[in-house]
Amino acid sequence: MRRRLRTLGVALLASIVAAGIAIALENFPESVFPLGNRIADLSLHVAASSSVTQWGWMHPAYEADANPNLGIVTIDDATFHSMGFPLPRSMYATLLDRLRAAGAKAVAFDIQFLEPSGDPPQDAAFAAALRQMPSALAFPLSTTAGGRIAEQRPIPSLANVAAAIGYVTVDAPGGYVIGEPPTIETQGGGTHANERLLSLPVAAVDTFAGHPVRTSTIPVDRNGRMLVLPPATAHHQDPGGSDVQTQSFAGRGMLSFADALKSTPQALRPFANGALVYVGATAAGLFDVSTTAGRGRVPGLYIVARLADQLMRGFYLRPAPAVLDAFVTLLLALLAALLVVYVRVGAAALAVFVATLAYACFNVWLFVEHLYWLDLAHVVLAVVLATLATGVYRVATESGQRRMVTQLFGMHVSPAVVGEILRHDDPADAIALRGKRVRATIFYSDIRGFTSLSETMEPEAVYAQLNEYFDAMCAIIFERGGFVDKFIGDCVMAVFSAPFQTPDDASNAVTAAIEQQREIERLNERWSAAGRPTLAVGMGINTGEVVMGNLGASSRMNYTVIGDNVNVASRLYNVAKGGEIIISESTYDECKTIVEVDALEPVAVKGKSRPIAIYNVRSLKKDAAR
Repeated sequence: MRRRLRTLGVALLASIVAAGIAIALENFPESVFPLGNRIADLSLHVAASSSVTQWGWMHPAYEADANPNLGIVTIDDATFHSMGFPLPRSMYATLLDRLRAAGAKAVAFDIQFLEPSGDPPQDAAFAAALRQMPSALAFPLSTTAGGRIAEQRPIPSLANVAAAIGYVTVDAPGGYVIGEPPTIETQGGGTHANERLLSLPVAAVDTFAGHPVRTSTIPVDRNGRMLVLPPATAHHQDPGGSDVQTQSFAGRGMLSFADALKSTPQALRPFANGALVYVGATAAGLFDVSTTAGRGRVPGLYIVARLADQLMRGFYLRPAPAVLDAFVTLLLALLAALLVVYVRVGAAALAVFVATLAYACFNVWLFVEHLYWLDLAHVVLAVVLATLATGVYRVATESGQRRMVTQLFGMHVSPAVVGEILRHDDPADAIALRGKRVRATIFYSDIRGFTSLSETMEPEAVYAQLNEYFDAMCAIIFERGGFVDKFIGDCVMAVFSAPFQTPDDASNAVTAAIEQQREIERLNERWSAAGRPTLAVGMGINTGEVVMGNLGASSRMNYTVIGDNVNVASRLYNVAKGGEIIISESTYDECKTIVEVDALEPVAVKGKSRPIAIYNVRSLKKDAAR
């Protein structure tokens, strides 16, 4: 029980420490340790969602029907190679005029117009078009080393006539884009102090809807970001055979900038009428790409367009509260550690693996089907750490106890008894090394006249014959469930009840003694034929209460029994002549149904006030012979 309580304490401590490490990593500043935070978690989710989508296990909520009010115009490779970059701003003016004539409701430019073009008529033409077509312009935003907001807005001639402006560049932890704050409040100081800045997606949707988006209702993570859902992509080949990637969330589809300029307003009407149209670069040579946690490098245009799509449809990924994440992390780490405490280590490891896999499936299901983001990577980390720590401690302590039990009992009892001890939940408690009172049957045997006999033999011959004798005697004791306590010269002391008491201990001891005497007769026949001396062995058996446990010095201990009843057994084997088995009255009372005996004169025993009754065992009764 004490070992179990110690292991339980270690499990509790291990689970708390493991959960603490995982929670600390989860909340570590992303700018300092990006791979230790939830970026890794989101990567797993996105990878998992891609797999389940491909294999048809689940139906991702973020791949619902495409947004019917969203279209994308791309400055793609074909546009880049045929028109160059930057494009003349009069071309943006022409595009706006075509889209307005085609019925577009709003346009968002994921292109930064931070400097005059150098051609005033071009800027004037673009500004005139912006006055006619409600549009949102982008500008970059970053954080200075001192933690202050740094921004550069579009040139006033354009910013003043645009319906809205919005930031598109926010510091990405580790270079990964996993979302963007819908709004940012600037701090005091500077030209644009204490302003509320809008992201480009919010500015675009405000312009499209004709009223401000309620940003206070948008779910954000603990860093204030609205999380971007995986930009679902589709591929097809254009007439020239080139692979073209499209964004399936854009219900109006994707149109090349060059093709849009060539199209008439009537031709553009199915694409633009009543829609929010995003305009941005996707050409590889323009390097306008963002690294996402799960989809790799994608054009930044797809990120801001996807965020606008989510805003338009109220389609959000909801992060779990930090308290819930921490609770789940601690709870599952604790359950895993408790499994290791109460179940065998191998079975516990398998159970923890299955439980972790089940949690991961549940977690991915929440993410894919319900757009709820509960911590995964850090929970798994905590479970693994708690399982390993508790498992290592349990294996180390149990292996030490196994070695101890094997050292104490391996050469003194049958392998079956050793196995029974080791199968116990707490081997040390099972054998009560501290000492316990039990009822046991004590067996002594001694070779009569062996001292004088050994003086006539070579030492090697004495040892060889003794070992042969001991092997045969011990095998019978083991077979009958006895424990060989010690060898005292040519004397054997055994205990029937060590370490587990049974109702048949006395019967087993007497039966073993009878079988030993028969075996000695067979050995004597063989030894006599070989010209070797024969042996006569006297045996004494007593049953009673003794103290059983680990006894000795700290450097050398022995599992043994002590008490008056041990002394009685010692007195009886001294009374027995060669070939006799002398048992006490207490032993006879427990085995009289199986043995034939002759009553002998009571004998005095030191420490006893009166002589004790004793019996000489003749044989087993016929119906008890086995």
